[in-house]
Amino acid sequence: MNKPTRSIEAIEELSLLEGLGGETLTGGRAIGRALVENGVTDLFGVHGYINTAIDEACRLGANMYHFRHEQSAGFAADAYARTLRKPGVFFASASAGMANCLSALSQGIGALSPMVLLVGQHGTAGDHLELLQEGYAAEAFKTVAKWTHRCVDREMNAYWVRKALMDCMSYPHGPVVLEFPLNNLWDAGSEPQRKYIPVSKMPSVPSSQGNPADIAAAAKLLLAAKNPMLIAGDGLYWSDGMAEYRELAELMNIPAGARRTARGAIPEDHDLAYTASIRGALFKETDLVCMVGMRMGELESWFEPPDWPRGDVKYIQINETPEEIWYALPTETSIAGSSKLVLRQLIDKLKTDVGGNKPARPDWLATLNAARKKAQDKRNAASEKHAKESEVIHTFTLAEAIADTVEPDATIIYDSYSGSLYLTDAITAKFPGQVLDSGPRVALGQGIGMCFGANIARPGKQVITLIGDGGFGLSGMDMETMLRYDQPAVVVLLNNSSWGGKALFQHDFHPNLDSWDMIPGIRYDKMFEALGCHTEHVDKAEDLRPALRRALESGKPALVNVVADTDSPRISAAWLRLKTGDIHGRGIADMTDTVRQLYAQLSPMEAIRLQKMCADNGLKVSLEFVAELTGNSKEDVEELAARTGYRY
Repeated sequence: MNKPTRSIEAIEELSLLEGLGGETLTGGRAIGRALVENGVTDLFGVHGYINTAIDEACRLGANMYHFRHEQSAGFAADAYARTLRKPGVFFASASAGMANCLSALSQGIGALSPMVLLVGQHGTAGDHLELLQEGYAAEAFKTVAKWTHRCVDREMNAYWVRKALMDCMSYPHGPVVLEFPLNNLWDAGSEPQRKYIPVSKMPSVPSSQGNPADIAAAAKLLLAAKNPMLIAGDGLYWSDGMAEYRELAELMNIPAGARRTARGAIPEDHDLAYTASIRGALFKETDLVCMVGMRMGELESWFEPPDWPRGDVKYIQINETPEEIWYALPTETSIAGSSKLVLRQLIDKLKTDVGGNKPARPDWLATLNAARKKAQDKRNAASEKHAKESEVIHTFTLAEAIADTVEPDATIIYDSYSGSLYLTDAITAKFPGQVLDSGPRVALGQGIGMCFGANIARPGKQVITLIGDGGFGLSGMDMETMLRYDQPAVVVLLNNSSWGGKALFQHDFHPNLDSWDMIPGIRYDKMFEALGCHTEHVDKAEDLRPALRRALESGKPALVNVVADTDSPRISAAWLRLKTGDIHGRGIADMTDTVRQLYAQLSPMEAIRLQKMCADNGLKVSLEFVAELTGNSKEDVEELAARTGYRY
């Protein structure tokens, strides 16, 4: 049960009673007090040198959740932070404990997760003297944090704690790492904390509006467009601009979609909503794309052809900071400012300009509905096909069962290579932050820790993750952590006895590598039944939904062990792109028949994507090569490249 945190007055009174207020305060206790004073209520980690700080925070009312592995604790802090849009604080000891936090920090920096890692460290007198557990977090984590700092002055501890909590929430959000040497944590004195005033909660991060001239230009573009689209990304979520986003779509009758954490900003069953599966169809007809809080990167193909249209298509960019504007995209108007505030400005301007004459756009909305129907018909056909043909439960079927069974307000967490690609199309997101992924850094084994953090953030709501048996091997024992803290969540284990199963085609691409398969048929359900979890074992498709319902209704940490796999070339398209460079180096003639058949099922669009992936990684491959590789005519591939504005 969560403990009520103490008020600033209660903290001061308690400190005076114990002789700490004006007489002596250790560095460790100063950290704990600053955490609570600035609104931190939950801490995730594994004990060690940092204990004195965590102990003080708990004494003042914070909750500590102790994990089996620091990596899972970090993933819990990540899910907690993304779900609540507040700092997720986790902690670790020196050296090896510190090093175990790398994966969670890497995921956090890519996913814009506002996390703060507190690391205990050996004393400064032992620097570079081969002390036990020597390690330097501030140096080690520079590439996976917004910034890092070694805190050597105990009188500045509260300042650095508050700064970390504030800066991790300043857009673009991301982890901050503080390390505290033992002599800082242990030292005590009567001196007050410098450059710091206690507050009853963390100060809010300021946000800004857009330039009025740019707002007017954007409104003019939206009014003139025949087939405009809205697409939102992480920036919208972090600015809390979802209500304004939906209002703009409804005001102007514009199809709207969202990506990543913002997915569900407009519920995906809304009349104006579109999903990733039909975005390409709309891109073929649109004349204006208004991007709100979208970040460039490989997940968005850097807003480049062939995935993003050129030609007569105009673009508007709205981003939280000038640094987030992507200048390699031909853009009519760029607006830097809080998505929430900028959208409100835009709505107010458009309301004045349109009066009561809401654009009808019947043809454009008919295109949207036709694309929806086509995508649903395709899904229905695939569902029937897999139900009839698959001897083993197909991952498509598993993903559909999950989407059909969970409550509309459930939190859904991805932690499976092939499973995530199927699940993302099966889900109908109803609210932002509902779907939590691993971000562009693509971690593994994050699902269980993230389930825990999401549970703390959204108590009483369903939490479910789809995890592969590879990822489960990295994190499975933190099921015991969920059990120990009575945190119900459902872990659906896609058990294909392999890292990647058939989707990665190891024996065709790398026949000389030792197998990356596991012992076949491991009964993980029996292992965790002995621990006390609710467990299910499913090897028949008709048993999936009943088993998932029992797990969700059990009120306990639940493991559903599903024997499943996938052999679809669609799901391995990303893997085929990655292997194109290998084939280019070895020659097409060296391909196995299976690999030939896989590539032969790729479209001209996928052929262009093969070349682009190679180019983005520094290898120049000709369009003629990828056309031959995929069995497409060179003319068809070149024609598509020209039509989409792709330069090669």
